[in-house]
Amino acid sequence: MSRIDYPVYLQLRDRLWTWIEDEQLGSQQRLPSERELSERFHTTRVTIRQALSQLEAEGLIFRSNRRGWYITPERLRYDPSRDVGFNRYVTEQGFRPRTETLSKVLTETPPWLSEITGLAIGAPIYHVFRRRYVDERGLLVEHNYINPAHCPGLLSESTDVSIWQMLRDQYDLCPEHRDIEIYPLALKGLEAEALGVNQGTAGLYIQRLSFDQRGEFLELDREYWLHDALKISVRIGDRH
Repeated sequence: MSRIDYPVYLQLRDRLWTWIEDEQLGSQQRLPSERELSERFHTTRVTIRQALSQLEAEGLIFRSNRRGWYITPERLRYDPSRDVGFNRYVTEQGFRPRTETLSKVLTETPPWLSEITGLAIGAPIYHVFRRRYVDERGLLVEHNYINPAHCPGLLSESTDVSIWQMLRDQYDLCPEHRDIEIYPLALKGLEAEALGVNQGTAGLYIQRLSFDQRGEFLELDREYWLHDALKISVRIGDRH
């Protein structure tokens, strides 16, 4: 298909991205309003919104509800083979991490969690729900389900820090074995609301099921990421 055969909004997408590059707009810099952009490019608000949505789908810009459109920061590199917590791998890449605990409770193990962890249905379980930021942009929310058997009093501690580090330093608990699942999904319900995005926004799901040095269930971490926030990077073998 030649360029002239492109739908109008795709032609506008190219012009808009060229303008963004020429203006050298940087990470998390705000774009002009849709009205200003439609006037600048002599098009309708509908067409400019289609072009912006295309750039959003490509992970080049993002929309903050009620605030406008912004340039997407560089994606974080995530290596699931490394036993490194969020704060460390964010800091190692030159970004600023922050964690906000939205809720934490001692509750009962539901049937779905019992099936994958081996805990009895109704057994006590810690549930911590957190939002995590990189350079003050909320990139993910996560549900941490933690076996309280060997870490009594954990919920009385601050969970705005690394839970893994806390388990190691205060309770001598280490994840000896982990099962990891990663796949794309649509952000919905509580997760979409906590990230301030529309229901059905593209996202990435990461699940880590960890067992401690005794072979007992330690933690289930269910992470819901914005689709433009992360790239998976795995090193295999030694570098010579």
